[in-house]
Amino acid sequence: MAPRTSIDLSALVVVLVRPRFPENIGSAARVVANMGLGALRVVEPERAWDEPMNRLASTCGRQVLQDMETYASLSEALADTVGAAATTARTGYKRGELLSPRRAAPELLRWARGGRVALVFGPEDRGLTTAQLDRCQLSVCIPTDQASSLNLAQAVMVMAYEMRVAALERETTPAAGPTPASHGEMMGLHRHLMDGLVAIGTLLADNPEHFYRPIKNVIERGRPSSREVRAMRGIARQMLWLAGQLPDRPPKKK
Repeated sequence: MAPRTSIDLSALVVVLVRPRFPENIGSAARVVANMGLGALRVVEPERAWDEPMNRLASTCGRQVLQDMETYASLSEALADTVGAAATTARTGYKRGELLSPRRAAPELLRWARGGRVALVFGPEDRGLTTAQLDRCQLSVCIPTDQASSLNLAQAVMVMAYEMRVAALERETTPAAGPTPASHGEMMGLHRHLMDGLVAIGTLLADNPEHFYRPIKNVIERGRPSSREVRAMRGIARQMLWLAGQLPDRPPKKK
């Protein structure tokens, strides 16, 4: 009998973005079942064929396939989450700080205390785009040798395994803190704050996403609560008012 975990891993969901091969979808479903994760979601799958998916899912993963949800965009797939971790094999400034699965797992488990957390994987041939990584709060790179490309289902297994091991090795459960802001609240904050910084001339209007990225990374590391997000959006509103882009001064709260 498998040991019990101190944190319910059903809060973790696997999100596959534009998977090309139905066999990888089926194998990912099997991993979700094996490791006790919550659900499998797919975004614009190219070939969601039942026979190969079910064959690779095996008996244990077929219920996960039956419950699998399909989305038209990554934003929709992440709408009800409090956080998301993107997996990538590419490095560079635009990719930000990359954590190993072992370093990322404890942090993701902390997030899972406040709601659903997504483990996001890109297409087999090219991975996630920079824009898709920007929709996630944390980036993970699985350490490999010179042959850096992993099969999609293998990558899902590595991440799921590290999540389960981190939960099993946790000796004490930390006190619950404020509920982290949802993915939608965080995306709204970033857009609002970026607009405010452009309005007052701090960011260049021709490519604000590029120059805003370091600020985004700092905010994401802090894991702000819904209340803290509302406070920061108040700052963004004040910047827009100072720049003459709001008709009236934001009212002061009593």
